[in-house]
Amino acid sequence: MKKNLSITILIILIILSISAYWFYYFKNKTILENNWLLNSNYSPDELNSKEWIEKSAERLEILKKKIALKWLIAKWNLYFENLEYTTALTQYLQVYKEVPTDRETNLKIWDIYYSLNKYDKAYEHYNIIKNYQNLDKTKAVLSLINSTYTWSGSLEKLNSEIDTIWLSKEDNFYYKNSLICITDFSLCRANFQKVFDTNTWTWEIFENSKNLKTVYDAFTNYYNFKIDDLTYKAALVAWAFYQNWTYFIALETSKSILATNENYKPILKIAAKSSYELWQYKEAKDFLIEYNKVDSNDYEASYFLARVYEKLNDKILSTIHYNKAIKLWYPDLNDIRRRLIFIYYELNDTEKMLSTFKELIDSNDKDLNINDYNLAIYYHILNDDLKTALKYSELAKIKFKDSELFYWYNSWIMLQSDNISKYQFTIIENNINKALEINDKSPMITMVKWILEFKQEKYNEAFDSFKKAISLDKNNEYTETTKYWLDQIPKK
Repeated sequence: MKKNLSITILIILIILSISAYWFYYFKNKTILENNWLLNSNYSPDELNSKEWIEKSAERLEILKKKIALKWLIAKWNLYFENLEYTTALTQYLQVYKEVPTDRETNLKIWDIYYSLNKYDKAYEHYNIIKNYQNLDKTKAVLSLINSTYTWSGSLEKLNSEIDTIWLSKEDNFYYKNSLICITDFSLCRANFQKVFDTNTWTWEIFENSKNLKTVYDAFTNYYNFKIDDLTYKAALVAWAFYQNWTYFIALETSKSILATNENYKPILKIAAKSSYELWQYKEAKDFLIEYNKVDSNDYEASYFLARVYEKLNDKILSTIHYNKAIKLWYPDLNDIRRRLIFIYYELNDTEKMLSTFKELIDSNDKDLNINDYNLAIYYHILNDDLKTALKYSELAKIKFKDSELFYWYNSWIMLQSDNISKYQFTIIENNINKALEINDKSPMITMVKWILEFKQEKYNEAFDSFKKAISLDKNNEYTETTKYWLDQIPKK
């Protein structure tokens, strides 16, 4: 019975994904199949060029392949909107194999790699579409600067590459001069100061470069504090580099400062955070351990060290530092609880996982989302705590009244009892009707309806609901569960 239960509950996740996918697909189907020129984002000059005419046949083939792959494209968009970048990447790389020269495909893959901080790969795809008008130039230059190319290439070659991105003259100056800070902070600082001192159109340059504004604010803060300490000024500028997402420059300038002041707390943090963003987790760990030697009661450092250990797959140490951050009153406790739940699941520590789920849901935080309740109910059911699962499904029905999910959960849990009162049957029936009102194409809801009718000994109606659920179950996800309940009918 428990095996059937597990299969049934697992199906809920599959159906939800399919439902969301169908909604998104039909919403975008017309766009995907519309006239290619109207949706291609090519400029008028490109459309009239000789090159366009010569390659029209090739582009038509690309279009045909993209239309054939529209299922994958729609699925990628769904995943990307939900920040499931790794899954999205897997889907879109399948499209890339068929249309490797398509600019839109490359741009989407590039965006995923950028979101994952995979800067080398991001810049690899950017190079293929260098002149595409929809290209985000800021992401392009940051991919270049934060990639390993930067770590190995000469400054001259790097500057030449930056020129090919066609940034505003202010941003072009910002990125090139920032790179100078790595080897000669005095010259870099003087160059920034000259721009700030000699231009009467300062606010105009800030309009063209938010990056320069961040550095200007760092300089201003230094002068306002009236501290005659160039190390402090360098620290403010390094932080400005981090704020501008130039993590490689922030890391290298931080290392230079630490070479002469190894216990400088703010710089140890900047170095650790920059290393983390560049996937240099061991280096980030080393900086944070040094930080903890100076200050062992910083909740942010404990939280961040836990994240680093998680990335290094050291789950035990990760849980230790997450729990330390909680004791130090880390402000976002539910963020830590969600992370601990995942780690305890991977460690097969069911008791701690369920205990943390209870802390999460019982916090009654306004930011608790549908997945928090979904997973909490799911794992309490799997671990035979139907009382808690029912309690959470009642709360979720109120909080997410437009989702059929929790009406279904609530009904299913109540139907597990061998002694169901007339009043409870009424509640279950109301839940099912509400769920069907929201989504009458869900086989899982129809399945619960036939279980209700079976328990009410309405066998003819149960059999009709059974047949409907089977017809809705296009992918045969319910074969074992439906067989189990069908076998019960002749026995009555």
